Amino acid sequence: MEALSTDSLVGNVLHNLNQELATQMKGDCVLITSNMASPLDGVLRVELEKIKAQPIIPNQEQPDAAQPDHLAVVLQTVGGYMETVERLVAVMRTHYERVSFVIPNYAFSAGTVLALSGDDIYMDYYSVLGPIDPQYPGQDGTYRSGYGVLAKFDEICETINTSRDSRDCRAELAYLVKNFDPGQLFQLEQAIQHGKSLITAWLPKYKFKNWTVSERTGKEITDDKRKLRASEIAEILGDASRWHSHGRGISMQQLSGRDLRLKIEDFGADPELSTRIRNYHGLATDYFSKLGQ
Repeated sequence: MEALSTDSLVGNVLHNLNQELATQMKGDCVLITSNMASPLDGVLRVELEKIKAQPIIPNQEQPDAAQPDHLAVVLQTVGGYMETVERLVAVMRTHYERVSFVIPNYAFSAGTVLALSGDDIYMDYYSVLGPIDPQYPGQDGTYRSGYGVLAKFDEICETINTSRDSRDCRAELAYLVKNFDPGQLFQLEQAIQHGKSLITAWLPKYKFKNWTVSERTGKEITDDKRKLRASEIAEILGDASRWHSHGRGISMQQLSGRDLRLKIEDFGADPELSTRIRNYHGLATDYFSKLGQ
């Protein structure tokens, strides 16, 4: 008989919590606590293929049970690369007709874009998404705000261009000469546009697909209207001056408020669902943290 270990005990509990949450949400369930970077997309592909390959075992409650077409993703991330997000969505949508994202804590930057690819988003009063702010590694290895770089570059250029005497902006000129990297600026600008284009494409296709009548006016909602609304949301989430910080949390109330008007499912309103989400996410993140992962 094999001796008990912490890994096996926690693994069994996490598996049971996963299955309980999957059953309540009527689908399959995965948890992602990671930066949006390779090889996450490849790992997810392998895991979803394994899940889909498992045989369906009928029971008394579901004698004709079929393979679930709903994937619930419990997500926590500081963000990462839009290219990885695009591949993650391609993997998920290959295997599932419907995808929901559950945000117990936070999903920033590229994680926000990923969440907006879902048919449904589940949050509670504590959950936050964030501005679609691309990140880049600094010289010390920590990730920094791409919007911050672009905003400061524009500010320095404005100071130089409006100065009557070059002696008044010597510090700005010296900094620009030393640090100007046109390749980096181009990459950051492209990452911002990439995020906006993904949101503009995914919201009408998935989250807005059943939005056919305006709740305020009763008028029919056309494809053009859905695309226009998605574009407006992308612009708001991509406005650095509005949010001021990459780590600025955008709450459920703000997301469903007057400007963004996104429909968010409040899992906190369902005590049983809330308990299962918080237990599963809480144990997983605590355990991974203790492992240094």
